[in-house]
Amino acid sequence: MTNHALLDNVTHKDLRIHRNFRPGHGYDVNLARIFPGELLVLQNEYPLFFIKNRESGNFEPIALFGFTEHENLYLQDGRWDAACLPHTVERQPLLIGFQEQELDGSPTPIPVVHIDLDHPSVSESEGFPLFLPHGGESEWLERMTAILKAINEGHKQIQPLSQTLVGMELIESVSLNIEFKDGSKQVVKGLYTIDEARLAALADSALGALQAKGYLHHIYMMLASQPNLDKLIERKNRAVLAETS
Repeated sequence: MTNHALLDNVTHKDLRIHRNFRPGHGYDVNLARIFPGELLVLQNEYPLFFIKNRESGNFEPIALFGFTEHENLYLQDGRWDAACLPHTVERQPLLIGFQEQELDGSPTPIPVVHIDLDHPSVSESEGFPLFLPHGGESEWLERMTAILKAINEGHKQIQPLSQTLVGMELIESVSLNIEFKDGSKQVVKGLYTIDEARLAALADSALGALQAKGYLHHIYMMLASQPNLDKLIERKNRAVLAETS
């Protein structure tokens, strides 16, 4: 369940956010949506793929954390075992809402900060304060506000990126067929990646067009992340062997 509310420094003056990266604390997900501006950093830590948004039809980049729906192999003893967090994970329990305001005589949706009051990380006794005693934003909240702005801008970049990749036939479906060290098997479907053969066959003019838009860099970052899939499988192997020992 969620309980979203517009964040304000009066109603929520005593709220704090703790980072307890354990199962049951709101981080039990096997993937997170990510955005082009994060790819350079995230490709060092996570295997990156695309998924297809059924509503928009766009292919959206994601970071993979596990192989079943609620499996997050980066949760280790109360910490997140990676050097960086995707924005959509780090911003929790805050999110972007929209409030209609009059601009130049026209009603315009303006992005505002909301909070999920039912998120397990919300507390009044531990964690980072949202507001300073005099009502100003804390350093933590300022950082989260910047991340929310980056997410809002990132959403705008997804459709043109997806349309370009589809138009150049650079998206291909991939099915992960994995056998773990305990003999168990897992098939992960619904993922997409860059068609490397198609990329290699592109004419110089097409590569130049991708470079001019900044998309060639995004493509290379997605591809550079693929060795992290083997590392994620090894995380799973350690987990399943620990369960059987």
